[in-house]
Amino acid sequence: MPKRALIIRHNEHETLGENYTSVLHDRGFELIPLNVFETAPDFVDFDPPSLEDLHLVIALGGALSANDDYPAIHAERQFFAEAIATKVPLFGVCLGAQIMSRTLGGLVEPTGGYEFGLRKIWITEEGSYDPVFSKLRVPLVPTLHGECFSVPDGATELAFGYMLCRDGTFRRQSLAFRYGNSYAFQFEPQLTLDELKIWNRELSDDYKLMGPIFDPKFEAEANLREFTSYSPFYEAQAREMLIAFLENSGLEQANCQEEASS
Repeated sequence: MPKRALIIRHNEHETLGENYTSVLHDRGFELIPLNVFETAPDFVDFDPPSLEDLHLVIALGGALSANDDYPAIHAERQFFAEAIATKVPLFGVCLGAQIMSRTLGGLVEPTGGYEFGLRKIWITEEGSYDPVFSKLRVPLVPTLHGECFSVPDGATELAFGYMLCRDGTFRRQSLAFRYGNSYAFQFEPQLTLDELKIWNRELSDDYKLMGPIFDPKFEAEANLREFTSYSPFYEAQAREMLIAFLENSGLEQANCQEEASS
């Protein structure tokens, strides 16, 4: 019987690309989609399978806020709380990570700027020794966000960075944390070059949110050019990070035990 991974999507253009889906399929996962964006504009429904039937939850990004007063956002936070309590591993990306932070008592707030492109990050000492995050050997990551989270009590900060705000100042922001067997990323570990090409087409207006310091056309062209060169290496180390996440969450061992008993 395959393991089941719930893939929560908050935007139709933000997907779990082949780089990650191939890892999960190769390891016997059935991928269960939950498309929150399909309930727009009221975002009333959030109807996941029972956690008893799930082995893993991956929550991706989107334009919503973890602070939005939508029924679906409230329900998703409650679902995350139950997953954490029952030790179902969470892999939260961007909005998914922000909802994790809110669920655990952290804060989510506007950064004062907007990032869309490759950015340098600073890996903490804990991050450099973390069995999952340490697979990210080159600290350069793709970003797409205008809000940031705080690291909740009981969580371990793995990386941080600096946002160039619209007023020209810099702001420190946490970019990754671990809580138990779950991880939160304020960047895009799942991103592939194919997906970035879609983002550049479908989310092109997001470059305008970066503020008057930035030229949207230049930023879009630079982002695509830079990620085209970097993506083969980035996708390889991001893939290693997902594999390590599965191994250290006990999901690989569970698969071996199921195969041995079948």
